[in-house]
Amino acid sequence: MKFDRKKLAWYLKNIRMDYQGNELTDEELVNKLATWMERNPGCVDVHGVSDPGRFYYSTVGYGVFSLLGEKYRMGRVEIFDSQDESGYAVDEGVYTMPFIAANQFEDFMDSLETELPIHIQIGSHAWCENECAKSLGFETPDEMRDPEKIKEFQKKKNDEYAVERGFKDFEDLYNNSKFGGKAKTNKNEQN
Repeated sequence: MKFDRKKLAWYLKNIRMDYQGNELTDEELVNKLATWMERNPGCVDVHGVSDPGRFYYSTVGYGVFSLLGEKYRMGRVEIFDSQDESGYAVDEGVYTMPFIAANQFEDFMDSLETELPIHIQIGSHAWCENECAKSLGFETPDEMRDPEKIKEFQKKKNDEYAVERGFKDFEDLYNNSKFGGKAKTNKNEQN
């Protein structure tokens, strides 16, 4: 992330002109500057690099085709070395993150450059699976891989979706849709 220093300087000049002769406290100045930055996000380049370096990083998301994908996003971080002429990543790591943290992490990694390589090792994939299983109502992560349990979970989720839309359950929603019983009735009436 990089801030547009010209825009910040311009705004600070305006604050000084507006308050000529009156001295602002540090708290008032910080509040005015922070409010202006929040209302003018153009002064922040989230993909800009604040400190250029030899190593740079790129995130690549994976498709998660299991129930873990209900709560988590997965991917890899590719590490590039500007001194390596191959054009390929020199190393990589993997991540499993809740959706809310994944966006922030990916933005951070994609805008990071370092003079020295980095190493990060925290948590575990098994821990993420355990917490995901609990939050989805399963007793163990193995249940998230059981075809019958997956079918039950998906039916429950579809029924909840249908109830939110005013139907008894998903079957009722389907039967009253253009794809279900309503469509078959209309087709039979036309024949």
